[in-house]
Amino acid sequence: MSGLLITVAEFRHRTAGDMDGLVRSLKDLTGRGGEAEEQAWRHSLPAVAKAFTSPHFDNLHLYFGGQGRLALEYRLPSAPYWCDMVMLGAKDGQPTAVIVELKDWQTRTDKPATVEGLMIRQGRVDLHPSDQVKGYTEYCRRFHSAVAAYQAEVHGCVLFTRDYFCQSYSDPPNDVLTQTYPLFTLSPTDLANRLPNYFLTRISEAHEQFAEEFARGVYHQNRSFVRAVAAQLADPNSSPLELLDGQRRALNICKQNIESCIFDKRGPQKTVVVVEGPPGSGKSVVAARLWANLAIDIRLPEGNVTFVTTSTAQTSNWRSLFTEASEDVAARGLVVTANEYVPFTTQDVGRVQREHPGMMVDIGKWRDNYKLMLQLLPDRHRTPNEHFLISIVDEAHALINPEHTDARGQFGFAVNVGPQAYHIIRSSTISIFFLDPQQSFRERESTDIVDIKKWANELGAEFIGPISLAGAQFRCGGSTEYVDWVEAICANRTQQNVVGVREPSAAYSFLVRPTFELAVFNTPFELEDKLRELVKAGNSARLVASYAREWITGDVTNPHELPDKLKDFFVPVHVGGETRYWSKVWNYIPQKGRDYASFIRAPIGSRMHDDPLAEVGCPYVVRGFDFDYIGLLWFSDLKWRKGKWIVDLDYVFESGLARHRQRALGEQKPDGPAHQALIEKLLQGYRILLTRSMRGMYVWFEDAETRQHIEDSYNPRFHVI
Repeated sequence: MSGLLITVAEFRHRTAGDMDGLVRSLKDLTGRGGEAEEQAWRHSLPAVAKAFTSPHFDNLHLYFGGQGRLALEYRLPSAPYWCDMVMLGAKDGQPTAVIVELKDWQTRTDKPATVEGLMIRQGRVDLHPSDQVKGYTEYCRRFHSAVAAYQAEVHGCVLFTRDYFCQSYSDPPNDVLTQTYPLFTLSPTDLANRLPNYFLTRISEAHEQFAEEFARGVYHQNRSFVRAVAAQLADPNSSPLELLDGQRRALNICKQNIESCIFDKRGPQKTVVVVEGPPGSGKSVVAARLWANLAIDIRLPEGNVTFVTTSTAQTSNWRSLFTEASEDVAARGLVVTANEYVPFTTQDVGRVQREHPGMMVDIGKWRDNYKLMLQLLPDRHRTPNEHFLISIVDEAHALINPEHTDARGQFGFAVNVGPQAYHIIRSSTISIFFLDPQQSFRERESTDIVDIKKWANELGAEFIGPISLAGAQFRCGGSTEYVDWVEAICANRTQQNVVGVREPSAAYSFLVRPTFELAVFNTPFELEDKLRELVKAGNSARLVASYAREWITGDVTNPHELPDKLKDFFVPVHVGGETRYWSKVWNYIPQKGRDYASFIRAPIGSRMHDDPLAEVGCPYVVRGFDFDYIGLLWFSDLKWRKGKWIVDLDYVFESGLARHRQRALGEQKPDGPAHQALIEKLLQGYRILLTRSMRGMYVWFEDAETRQHIEDSYNPRFHVI
């Protein structure tokens, strides 16, 4: 059990007479308890208790625990989501859970956005609380083991604990949404009538057994729902996932190998499959279609079939795509992060370290640490062996292996108990990893095929692969010649080596010449103007750059409204004898740093929906996704000098390369091994950026000599327009 399960009556009693003890309990549960957390608990807990003063609540159960970031939090199984509070009980014998989203907000100046599920709050577009609790509610209905076992009802509502007025939140277009997921305040009317009546019609009696099972709940898929979503993704008439020849071959090879393991006469056999491919070979599309094809198969045994992501950007974008394809918010729950496979939380490890000083310190002994955690906290183990039937891991090159010292830090999971890939294999019957080793450009991204094969053997799994997607190319206009050129540029070769890309055939030249364009522009203004023409004609386009500019607007509520000189990009450009300034912000991340879909998917209500060139994306955000046209701003972090690449450390701001940069700063020679290691990482980032386009790559260079090198490196044999 990952939190505290008590009755409402006991909760009221403790907030009134034992607040210190309740706060201590929360500190023990969460592993947190700094001054900010404690103040939040002391402010919000009495407000929540006030909302449930009616005697009929007394015997119902409250559950809270989780991260302790606000007040009362329940962590959904195998998901990075925390419900503020869950009321557990029954109605007429029917087990019931009511999820309550708490908002300690002043709301009087807030107003509805133009689409359902969004509000304009403090000058920014924010998620409507009712839409937030809708997501939690649907997740529990589709993926909570206790809800499935008891066929329980799940409801949701919102409680504002600071302001007595929230009418604007119920105005159109959110009027229908708030009828299903209603809003309450601490006003006398709500406390005396509306709130008690809402609960009386949904949950009115205790059900201790269900409450305990809910608290111990695990991730459990509703197979009929899974098949419905898979059918949408697999439908050739509606699916956003299209496969070309090479990808179809890879998909069929994967299916052939996997089906022989799944449908073995002895039952599903433990297997690990690796699929490898360069940029543009369709790894992510093949992975998603493979998931859909397997999930829809009626022969498939019972068990969870998950699509696994390895970064926040990737997670938010895939969850957005699954939701759009199925038109069901619960489809987000089919996408599980790699962190959720790690068997113990950082809070669990922190608790053991507090209670047993000196233990769990050596991360290199993660196997011993894992065994110790199993002995000390067996009831906290989140992912039993074989808990997942099939796990399909996209962008597996971003998995973290803390056996490497550069992959040790605060990454959202307990590095003390071992590598992410190890636990994916351990807790899955069949694990399928899609990767490109050359795209693991951050220090923490430290898992390779050798590691995966080693752990497969250790865990008794058959290893298949790597299955290669080399030669398949659907990005970059299908131009393998262009991708060869990018590979040569980013392989840190000399200029003479770069121009030696393979000669395209005359037939290929005829077919590809009109479909892919590589162009260099004199100014970022000209580059942006060209992209705007293409967007106006119906094409998709994005601006991208490496982290050669500091992200100074990361914590700004509405960075687009800043004066130009305060934006992340404020680039002086000399045009016609005068200096102009080109300004933009980095990819804006709303919803407390989680929703990277804003840049990639550009949902209605976002600035990117109104203007797809309003922001600049970094390699981390765009990796794995493609657009018709890309505008690349090549700044001064990576320069060409005297026949080789050099790094300018004053222009390296990628936090994921901080250790590489620090080592280079401490090195005397600019061509020393630490500098070369950093250059290799930067080249991997540029490799990602240069292969995001389907039809055309437009580039502007801050450094003239680097521009000249790139222009010299493609000759008439390489076809550009």
